Amino acid sequence: MKFLFPKMSNSEPRFTQRIECNHCGNHSPMEIVSTYRKEQTHEYKGISWNEGTDWETLKCPACWKIIFSKKKWHSEEIEPIYEILYPAKSKDIEGLPKKIADAYTSAMKVKNIDTNGFGVILGRVLDLVCIEQKANGKNLYEKLKDIADKGIIPERLAEMAHGLRKLRNIGAHADLGELTTEEIPILESLIKAILEYVYAAPAMITSVQEKLDALKANKN
Repeated sequence: MKFLFPKMSNSEPRFTQRIECNHCGNHSPMEIVSTYRKEQTHEYKGISWNEGTDWETLKCPACWKIIFSKKKWHSEEIEPIYEILYPAKSKDIEGLPKKIADAYTSAMKVKNIDTNGFGVILGRVLDLVCIEQKANGKNLYEKLKDIADKGIIPERLAEMAHGLRKLRNIGAHADLGELTTEEIPILESLIKAILEYVYAAPAMITSVQEKLDALKANKN
């Protein structure tokens, strides 16, 4: 077993292969801050090789946040196998139309880089939801009210959506101020609640119904 201490300030920085940062979605080599290595040497018929596992503390060059990873490697293989232990990758929301899914993914990629941009893109996600649901109205406020009146979302959820709309306006207009990192979890929770109610829940119900139908068909 071998332990590698964090690099000193005068050491050359070390980097991983290209991996994805689950904080911000950046896909690039990550700086290795420290490594704990468990290594074994094997020999068979005069041939020897090493293999082991590295637990690494990494730093994303885009958002500068810390990542913990587990890397399995073999001296005879080119690419190691990485498993990100922290942070966990956000789960996709089921049932999203492609345009809405793409916009939501774009928002998640910038949430830890540009809070104002995050708010603006989430506003676009709301716009796309209203378009996809064929909402009537001259502006986003009226469209959100329309889909609430139609029962597509509950009135309480529509009120929450108006909060997101207001935060989007702050992010889009410098004269209204700035969004801060404190608003990120609020924005994220709001949009997830809306998307899961409108798309994920119906998709789950459909999936369950299909399984029940298949089960009934097999019994007949």
